[in-house]
Amino acid sequence: QGADGEFQKRGIIIVRDKRDLGFKGRIKGFMETIGKGKAVILVISEKYLKSENCLFELLQTAKNGDFEKRIFPIVLEDARIYKPVDRIRYVQFWEQQLQELDDAMKTVSAANMDGFRNDIDLYAEIRANLPRLTDILKDMNTLTPSIHREADFQTLFEAVMAKLEE
Repeated sequence: QGADGEFQKRGIIIVRDKRDLGFKGRIKGFMETIGKGKAVILVISEKYLKSENCLFELLQTAKNGDFEKRIFPIVLEDARIYKPVDRIRYVQFWEQQLQELDDAMKTVSAANMDGFRNDIDLYAEIRANLPRLTDILKDMNTLTPSIHREADFQTLFEAVMAKLEE
């Protein structure tokens, strides 16, 4: 049972993309709304750090101010953010994504490329902000997933509730 289930037991429903976005829902708009949340629980994984949608949400959260006070991260073991050389690998990944898309765009006419231009801008924004944001995440005492599970996510629940009651 994860944080979602433990929060539900306590009568709190977490807004989640997998459950609440809905068929044909607009991902970017949904992520912008999440980014404005007073308390944002982040489950940071390798997949998260390589997902443009997840990192768009992270960027939106950061843009809406009080980033460190509004986020409640759970860092999974496969998210390698604690050593600089590991964080650099995520920067390299996004530089590669940016370069691949930029190179591919050079093979076609520049006419009507608005959607692709938005993707390039997003990849560049991720690349520019990821070092700072992962540095913030690695510096927070997030507790391990196993510690959260053993305590039925009580520490997380209390921290989120305190933020919501401000």
